[in-house]
Amino acid sequence: MATLIFGLSAILALAVFGYGFYLKSSIASMTTALEQGRALLEPEKVDELIRLDNRLNSTGELIKNHLLLTPLFKFLESSTIKNVRFTEFNYAATVNGLELSMRGEARSYAALAQQAELLNKSGYLKDISFSDLTLDEKGNVVFFFRAFADQNMFSYLKTTETGTLTPVKIATSTPVSAASSSPATSTPLR
Repeated sequence: MATLIFGLSAILALAVFGYGFYLKSSIASMTTALEQGRALLEPEKVDELIRLDNRLNSTGELIKNHLLLTPLFKFLESSTIKNVRFTEFNYAATVNGLELSMRGEARSYAALAQQAELLNKSGYLKDISFSDLTLDEKGNVVFFFRAFADQNMFSYLKTTETGTLTPVKIATSTPVSAASSSPATSTPLR
């Protein structure tokens, strides 16, 4: 019985040794095949493709975050009454939306009130405020304007996906009542 156990042990030892040799041989042949495959891939091409992928991803991010302000300018052009003009324009992307800040002049307080009413009714802007109201040497009302607009309305990506600009809600001009108008309100700013 001891001879049988010894014989089985020797056969198993040879099998383990043979299997180990087989594994080393397989690893060596797989390593050779891997090196040949790596050589076929041309590392320079792989690096070039990785750089191209990075550039495409960066471009995609730029396009996704790009704002198209044409609808905003069309809105401002169509909804600014003739007795009001804006002299400075600034904008910044914030968590509340696109923050607009402008300085301007109005021919009278009535014209400024009419402009404020028109912008409030448009639905295009929110949190509208007029501040720092002063009169200049010509009697024009100088003011500071601030409002927020939804950034999604200006998304270049959405414009290219739909093929059209975001529709602009153009406010209609409502005349100032006769009690509050004066001859100065009917002439545009110069």
